[in-house]
Amino acid sequence: MFKRKSFINIVLPIAVLLGSCGANFQSVENFSKSKEIVQRASNDFAEDIYQSCLRRTRYVKLVINDGISQRNNQREGCEITERVDSDNFKTVVSILIDYMDALGAIASGKNLSLDNSIDNLGESIKDLSISGKRLDADAVDGGREILKVLFDLVTQKNREDALQKAIVCTNEPIHKYVTGNSVPATDKNGVDLYQPATGGLIFIVKNNYLSKGGTLGIEANAIDTYYESYFATLYKLGNDREINPSNYQQAIDRITVGESLTTDYNKSMEIVAEKEQAARAYNQILFSTVKTHNQLSKEFAEGLKSKDVNRLCQFNAKVSFKKIDEKKMKRIQKILNEYVISVKPLVEEVDRAF
Repeated sequence: MFKRKSFINIVLPIAVLLGSCGANFQSVENFSKSKEIVQRASNDFAEDIYQSCLRRTRYVKLVINDGISQRNNQREGCEITERVDSDNFKTVVSILIDYMDALGAIASGKNLSLDNSIDNLGESIKDLSISGKRLDADAVDGGREILKVLFDLVTQKNREDALQKAIVCTNEPIHKYVTGNSVPATDKNGVDLYQPATGGLIFIVKNNYLSKGGTLGIEANAIDTYYESYFATLYKLGNDREINPSNYQQAIDRITVGESLTTDYNKSMEIVAEKEQAARAYNQILFSTVKTHNQLSKEFAEGLKSKDVNRLCQFNAKVSFKKIDEKKMKRIQKILNEYVISVKPLVEEVDRAF
């Protein structure tokens, strides 16, 4: 089963390792205090794929001999489709989580092991669909490559270059898995030229959850349709005749009902808007995580020629490992601190919504 952990842990094990070398990571320590919140984020986000479907059942009109049965049928549909979509999303994210667990084991000097449940993940993710759409082929390849690196490390004990191999050799696959794109090129100033996500986890959130045809778009449309019919009825009643002393109270009642409907409508749409903001924050966390991983990869790959990197990433291959000096450690610390600062408000926003 999916474990309640979060992709945010991706930098924490690295910080632990460097901290053992004497670096003081107060910001990482502060970040770890919000670990429980972060761990809930991915699970809670996936769960809202299902919960949004349940919320939509409120907006099936209760007409005679039909409304309740329609609501019940829609709830059953939520169990068949959206519940599965929710579980599939958790499965897709579990590859990143297993990778982070592996980094933690490597950094702490523990024996690296993988759950039996991920043995077939490389094959299974290509068949998973969310809202009827499957992962992009490049993203699926990225997931498989992440697992290959992990299985390689599992078979080898006490590798001093294990952390280097894990970060350098998974950098390209992680970019593909999260963004659907390869590691970005850099401009003349060395700035990474990131492209909009075309596949992977970010695209799933954007296309299958945030779009008009996605989870929240369908919910918003259900809300609009439900309330528009009532507003239309009130408008018709209010235009049938002029207000006079004989129907004055009826006019006041219509206004009161209209105000109440408007309040209810606004509250329903506020829920959707809050989820939208949280989903964008969730995607930004994913994107920031990938960018941070890329920066760390550059640090760990520094001094290695292309042929050394290629050899490092081959199964059961080793290259000469260069110890992390104090200058490099400070650069890595800066990367980690900047990451912690950037994701903290995003994590809080996700937590408020879910």
